[in-house]
Amino acid sequence: MSRRPRAPLATPSAGHDTEIELKLALPGADARTIAAQVAALPLLASLPATEQTLRNIYYDTPAQDLRQHQSALRLRSQRQGKGKARWLQTFKTAGESAGAFSQRGEWEAAVRAGQPDPIALQATPWPALDPDGTLLPQLAPCFETDSARTLRLYTADDGSRIEVVLDIGAVRAGEAHAALCELELELLKGPPDALFALADHIAQHLPVLPAPLSKAERGWRLVDGTLQQPRRARKLNLAPDAPVLDAAQAVLGEMLGQFVENLGGIVESDGPELVHQARVGWRRWRSALWLFKPLLAEPHPAPDTAALRPLLNALGAMRDLDVAALETLPPWANAFVAGSAERAQNWQTMEAALTAERRIRRAGLLAALQSPATGRALLALERWLHALPQAAWTPDLAGRGIGDWSAARTRRLRARLAAEVHELSAADLDTAEGVEHQHNVRLLAKRTRYVLEALRAVLPKQRTRRWQDEATDLQTRIGAARDLMLLATLLEPLGIDPSILGFLRGVAAARAADA
Repeated sequence: MSRRPRAPLATPSAGHDTEIELKLALPGADARTIAAQVAALPLLASLPATEQTLRNIYYDTPAQDLRQHQSALRLRSQRQGKGKARWLQTFKTAGESAGAFSQRGEWEAAVRAGQPDPIALQATPWPALDPDGTLLPQLAPCFETDSARTLRLYTADDGSRIEVVLDIGAVRAGEAHAALCELELELLKGPPDALFALADHIAQHLPVLPAPLSKAERGWRLVDGTLQQPRRARKLNLAPDAPVLDAAQAVLGEMLGQFVENLGGIVESDGPELVHQARVGWRRWRSALWLFKPLLAEPHPAPDTAALRPLLNALGAMRDLDVAALETLPPWANAFVAGSAERAQNWQTMEAALTAERRIRRAGLLAALQSPATGRALLALERWLHALPQAAWTPDLAGRGIGDWSAARTRRLRARLAAEVHELSAADLDTAEGVEHQHNVRLLAKRTRYVLEALRAVLPKQRTRRWQDEATDLQTRIGAARDLMLLATLLEPLGIDPSILGFLRGVAAARAADA
């Protein structure tokens, strides 16, 4: 008898020490006014609020044994109003997550003082982590968070109960610190989809972004000095016999996580690689949607992403100038200047114009990230992804593993790329049609590369590596020529000296002929 896949995340029930939550960042929020904005939300406006002052201390061993096991030990000082602080000890274990949505084990106990309590830990999975008791004596504080917390209890029409928490404060590790301003929606009763329904309501009124990073992960990155580093593609340990829909959810979730996490980084930092990796994440997501399209088209079509178009356009505009200013132009400076003072001045004027335009485009990108429509569209993607294994299930997929299914699909993609490359060899690149054909081949090469990288754990190794290298080489060769071809068009509206534009067009023509 065929079986439906298990639900990806469960409904909490009595006797289960489980934390199910959805975390939302608040891009552009003013810490002085955001509490009032949250209080004014239509579904929350009539709910009583509890104000708390929190101090959280996270412990681990010098070798970071808990972190390596995706676990966390936290001591919390919690004070309500002017009352006496009470201490809570919480042990969290590894769980499941898809973007900002997570489920993990959580065991909490009141303790007498601000020190780890070994007795309380015995009622948790700690003994399995530390069977011989060698880790406990090594525990020491690693980082802290402090925040002003506002808590409300929301009950939906279907009886679902959600704790709505606003935290405003900071994460601290030694001298390093980072601001903290986020909403947490924790499911106390009901189906997980209730979290997304409430989040959608919030996103209609406030700028939000799904927030994949926990406070503990932010603290560790502060310790490592990696808080503002970009999120790159991650290898998935898929098994060839993994159910195809579960594998699809894992692949798409990793890609959406890369996109969303880098968007959050862009809000906090102007690092150009964050923009690049956000675009890579989105293109990988689109490539995976193509890969799994036969599974999704009818039973569970992906949400419309038209509302993300302003954000995607802003990312593209920012990336184009970043590439021009930081990658494409610098190697040609000496060749253009050639010892001429006048040419050197023209080049410096161009660089100043580029810097000014990059500031303008970053402002436009931040505005897109702070649009309520952006957050709502991203949450719709996460909601769709969470429901995927059950919503897209059909009896025909029972027993289908990702290995055989993806092997056939990637062979088709590789054959299509080979045919397009063959046609490109006869194309006239001096025509608009030829240039467009070249661009489409580059995009297809990227799609091929991203799909092969995501599925390499379940595909034949040597063949996959060869196909992946071919696609990467093709993408790189066409990309370098195309970047030069577009450069003069990109710079012309900025009032760049005509001699620079002519020089760049000449270089681009020569490179295009060699590509």
